[in-house]
Amino acid sequence: MTVSFPIRILFCLAAFVFTARVSANRATHQAAADRFFEEPIRTWSVRISGAGMEALRSDPRHYVPVEVEVEGRVLRGVGLHLKGSAGSKRSVDDRPAFTLNFDRFNSGQRAFGLQKLHFNNSVQDGSGINESLASRTYRAAGIPATRVTHALLTFNGQFQGLYVVKEPYDDDYLRRHFPEDKGRHGNLYDGGFISDILHNLERDGGNGPRNHEDLVTLRNATSAPLDKRPAALAQCLDLDRFRTLMAIQYTLDDWDGYVRNRNNYRIYFRPDGRATFLPSGMDQLLRHADAPIRDVASGRVAGAVLAIPAERLRLRDRMRDLSSNILSFESLAARFDEIDRRIEAAALSLPENQRQRIFPDRPNHRINLRRRIESVRRELAEWPDPAPPWPKGKTLSLSAAPWSAYVQTGQATTDTNALVEGRRVFQFIAQARATRATLRTTVTLPAGRFRFSGKARAQGVEALTDDLGVGVGLRLTGATGTQHLEGNAPWSPLAFEFEQGEDGPVEFIVEIKAHAGTAWFDPATLSVEAL
Repeated sequence: MTVSFPIRILFCLAAFVFTARVSANRATHQAAADRFFEEPIRTWSVRISGAGMEALRSDPRHYVPVEVEVEGRVLRGVGLHLKGSAGSKRSVDDRPAFTLNFDRFNSGQRAFGLQKLHFNNSVQDGSGINESLASRTYRAAGIPATRVTHALLTFNGQFQGLYVVKEPYDDDYLRRHFPEDKGRHGNLYDGGFISDILHNLERDGGNGPRNHEDLVTLRNATSAPLDKRPAALAQCLDLDRFRTLMAIQYTLDDWDGYVRNRNNYRIYFRPDGRATFLPSGMDQLLRHADAPIRDVASGRVAGAVLAIPAERLRLRDRMRDLSSNILSFESLAARFDEIDRRIEAAALSLPENQRQRIFPDRPNHRINLRRRIESVRRELAEWPDPAPPWPKGKTLSLSAAPWSAYVQTGQATTDTNALVEGRRVFQFIAQARATRATLRTTVTLPAGRFRFSGKARAQGVEALTDDLGVGVGLRLTGATGTQHLEGNAPWSPLAFEFEQGEDGPVEFIVEIKAHAGTAWFDPATLSVEAL
């Protein structure tokens, strides 16, 4: 069918009007949501039918219709399901955390411009402030964490006290917080419960590839060789924002976040393919004043970044920069006090018996905040500059290093001054089955790639194999040897290559794992070489 020119014009005009109306509605919703998170705390009442309560008892994650009243406005056809994981999960009869979906059973309905809101019971945060404090801090530092406020909640006629209210990570969030992407949003992934990028995470929104191609690219970049890893990561990760996220999580002792526990996070991939890590579940803060800020990272991406010597230095510098402004005690305390004043103002409207239900731990929490920031400042001041890297080919002899003998299992004699063919050697004699004996020495090295090498000889060695090696060999503590000798072997070269992610001590090992036999190492050949 041929469409006449005037009709095509009408079609175009209709499409234009529809698009303009959608854009206007979105702008109105966004303005209302902006006000919601800055205006005083509201009182909410949620009413669930008996059938709805029974449904939630049997299937907490299933939406049931409820009635919600806030500031005299009654919203019907609102969907509610329970939420929470290991620490915060509660039944519907026990002060539950839950999600409200305002248009689940009433199409197009919104509250304060929002389609959904999460209501958290804050059972793991006695102050009720952590989520809001962290959200405001992240956003001040340029990381678009979801916004947070509070609510005074009555649930089926029972006053439940103060709840933490959060906007969700959804398509509305992407449009609000990444407007520069102009609707061309990539994938938004939910990190799940103590999971990492090795898994194909659940998509929460966006329009990126459905085969997890973006996630696989990031995964591969974390495994790139150390010399190629910075460039690989820069192609698929917003490194600048990731450093900031790490700095905040270390400073606020957010032990249950991505960096230290690969938990409570989302990943958003921009149209250019670069990932932005976003914090979620920010209630586990400030538990240990002296928690180290150079902690071992549990998250795969964090570990891959920290293995790059230059990135560790950039993280230190980012933490120092932020500690003078956004993460200073004065800035954090100001945010804390603002949130505290909002809670106190809301509590004034309550009867005395209900006012006592508001979270009581806020004063102690402020003290913990001061102690934590003081500890971070001390550790930052003591964080040294990295040692200069060794030039390629530089070699350190280990001949004169202090070597100590250890027999882990079986029975062996060790001698660091045995004479063989007129020269001093290290000697091992395995005198029982399943013998594991080592000589060890420790040397501090700068970050870089190295080769530990030396010559060894074996006679009558009945090799034993375990997770760390076979027969006669050399390696580092905790590493598996890659070359070995067994049986009768003449003087032969052995080597073990390794990467040192940061300045620090390295323990070198020469060893025998055998049921019987003798091994010798030539100490004059034991050395470490920069590659």
